[in-house]
Amino acid sequence: MARLVGYERKGAMQIHVVRDGDSLYSIGKEYGVDWQKIARENEINPDDILVDGQTIVITGVSDSSKLGAVKVNGYAYPNIADDVLDKTLPFLTFLNLFSYEAREDGSLTPIIVPKAEDEIIAKAVGAGVKPTLVLTNIGAGGNFDSDLAHAILNDPKAVNALIDNVLAAMGAKGYVGLDVDFEFVSPQDREAYNSFLSKAAKRMHDNGYFISCAIPAKEAENTTDVFSGAYDYAAIGSIVDYVTLMTYDWGHAADGAMAVAPIDRVENTVKYAASQMPPSKILMGIPNYGYDWPMPASRTNPGRAIGNTAAVDMARKRNQAIGFDEKSQSPFIEYYDENGKHREIWFEDARSVKAKLALGAKYNLAGFSYWTVNRFWPQNWLILNSMYDVVKK
Repeated sequence: MARLVGYERKGAMQIHVVRDGDSLYSIGKEYGVDWQKIARENEINPDDILVDGQTIVITGVSDSSKLGAVKVNGYAYPNIADDVLDKTLPFLTFLNLFSYEAREDGSLTPIIVPKAEDEIIAKAVGAGVKPTLVLTNIGAGGNFDSDLAHAILNDPKAVNALIDNVLAAMGAKGYVGLDVDFEFVSPQDREAYNSFLSKAAKRMHDNGYFISCAIPAKEAENTTDVFSGAYDYAAIGSIVDYVTLMTYDWGHAADGAMAVAPIDRVENTVKYAASQMPPSKILMGIPNYGYDWPMPASRTNPGRAIGNTAAVDMARKRNQAIGFDEKSQSPFIEYYDENGKHREIWFEDARSVKAKLALGAKYNLAGFSYWTVNRFWPQNWLILNSMYDVVKK
């Protein structure tokens, strides 16, 4: 297991929820920890006023055994900042670089910034992280395209060409694995998708690569569901090496305001998935984002994505306390913008991510997968490091 340089090896940590009158100094005194260390590890500006309901992770307060070792994946866009990448790589097993786009004839549209791609792969390899090529069915319009997937999956010539082209790109760039992220595949293409994964897996394994795939969350089988009906958990789990469960976006920009990844829905999905495939193949998805919705939120009045740290900054800017919903185990903020309009933010904090990470040990999962790691989220990594060792082989 890798040592995460600069972070405490002690397993135990405390999550402090800020109360009225708290300061970094008083919190440090309460736990017997240097307040400057707390500020540094949580990346809090010492001059910032703390917000009621804000969470702060206190590390090194006592010794405690960890829950085990996990594999950790992070999806990244090629525009990830150098400093964010450098700080994140110590916590990752895999880095899934987003994305190569499949075309109807089996050709590929590569990542459009090849210099950044090459540099990211080199950094990942240098940090002992496995760089993974992400293959998507994103169409010319910039969205996941069910018609594009249908055309490819039902054309044996296109399937063979696509796998050939993926292998060529992996060899040329130095990827060591393939992640298939085909979304909104039509339920009618369920068997065709399984067949494609089987062919791709054989070719990957024959060439010394691993294969993973990302699949939508579902709590029970429904073969006609537009979003998840095509994804046969049992079949997929028997084919690929790892499966990322996209256990997020129950609260979505175009839907009503709610927790992005409510713990009950996340656990229901994990429990169902673990009954259909080996838990040792499952990487549970964790969102590194929230949404800021105008109220009332709707498809015609959608929310906007916001980082978890940025959500706390918004609460500070508005001098607004942070609430916490016990049922979903998720924080939220209600505020009025400069135009006097009511808005609501649901996001993730130390409490919510700790609850999610605990499911890894409860269900003996392979580990976790973050969408995305383009924003650095210090509290998440502090908690992950306190609960688990990260596999780096």
